[in-house]
Amino acid sequence: MQVGFDLISDLHLTTTDKFDWAGRATSLYCLVPGNISADLSTVKLVLTTLSKYYQGVFYIGGELEFTGCTDVHKRINELSKICRNIRNVAFLYNRVIIMDAIAIIGCNGWYATEPEEDTNAVEILHAEDLLYLTNSITKLQKHIDVRQMIVLSNSVPNKVLYYGEAPEATRGRIDLNSALEADVQNKISTWVFGAYGKVVDTTIDSVHYSSNPACGKNPYWAHRINVVT
Repeated sequence: MQVGFDLISDLHLTTTDKFDWAGRATSLYCLVPGNISADLSTVKLVLTTLSKYYQGVFYIGGELEFTGCTDVHKRINELSKICRNIRNVAFLYNRVIIMDAIAIIGCNGWYATEPEEDTNAVEILHAEDLLYLTNSITKLQKHIDVRQMIVLSNSVPNKVLYYGEAPEATRGRIDLNSALEADVQNKISTWVFGAYGKVVDTTIDSVHYSSNPACGKNPYWAHRINVVT
């Protein structure tokens, strides 16, 4: 069985930007690894719009959604509430979705940037997300209804995927995809991510890594990803 997903990320919208997705959906589901907007009303508008064109919208908050945020967990609760009230939208913070024998795991990763105000706090958040990802992958190894897994992260999962352009902030941090060591049954086939301004579509050690940043492109189209179960 083949399941298609549209990858949409890094829209970077402001309150004055318009968002229309009519005629652009190519799959039943879409993956949104963050960076929709720093304005929560715009985030809500975009997710509501996407919910009209997809049976499932799987979203994780990106670094843009946390811009200027002094209380990360409060912002997470705000994003969770937004998603809870929109049909067909799933916020993947500390939540795994299983459908059609595919498990979808999401995390921010806190990897791509290093806020000046509190570096230690960001390091803790990065470590927490890496631990959550590793534990989730470990548990899903024994789940009989899961044959394939998709990881959705806002952060670039491995410095190699920057192709020599890794920002200074990434130095010394453990790569998110070190969590793949827990995937002893090789269930993870796909890893989609945001927070990088260039398109990536490559396979490393049997995992398909993909990014599809909008970053001002006009027109901008989704990138379809097919997962075979």
